[in-house]
Amino acid sequence: MDNDDVQDLDGREILPYYAVVKEAVDQYADDLLPFYDGPEDIKTKLESILPTVEVHEGKLYGCAVVACRQDLSERQWNDVMEYITGQYSDGWREGFEQRDIEVDGGFLNVHFWQPERFEMLPVSAEYRESIKPVWPPMELIGHDGNIFAIMGRAAKLLRENGQNAESLEMRRRVTHCDNYYKALGIISEYVETELSVPRDLPPDPARRKKEKQHGGEVR
Repeated sequence: MDNDDVQDLDGREILPYYAVVKEAVDQYADDLLPFYDGPEDIKTKLESILPTVEVHEGKLYGCAVVACRQDLSERQWNDVMEYITGQYSDGWREGFEQRDIEVDGGFLNVHFWQPERFEMLPVSAEYRESIKPVWPPMELIGHDGNIFAIMGRAAKLLRENGQNAESLEMRRRVTHCDNYYKALGIISEYVETELSVPRDLPPDPARRKKEKQHGGEVR
């Protein structure tokens, strides 16, 4: 690839690719805790350290989910964050940032670290729950069965709700879906319809896998 074809994207510009980046991270991510060589009194309090990405205030952020057996002190949290920063600056697992993530029109190489304005902040699980988006409601009953009209209405509701990334992701998945009822199911993951699964239930990985096999998603 010519250097002129390379483009740097910030956290806001990469939002439309959230779904494909999240999938790549989930497939590649291993627990970073076994490689932690910090003080033993900290390590015994930790259960796992998993890389992930999350959307916050309209930007895509590289994060880490740290599961603890016991509470950490401020000093201990600082040590853990310093370790994660080191992992991310090295590309974690020696090369995630070198992995080509295929998208329409080219490839992404995702960096979790940057030399300037990089900062890690601990966020409690309770706070993460509080910032989860509220999905807008939409009734399917009474619509004419035109899936693109239904998709357009759902996309408009998401944009009005400040969920532009989710709107783009939903449209991409529906556009590549080969079945009307599968498409309705996809839409119902993003807006609350009569078909929506309660949000407190975990996602069904078997359904997602089947959806991919039958053309429901193109990543």
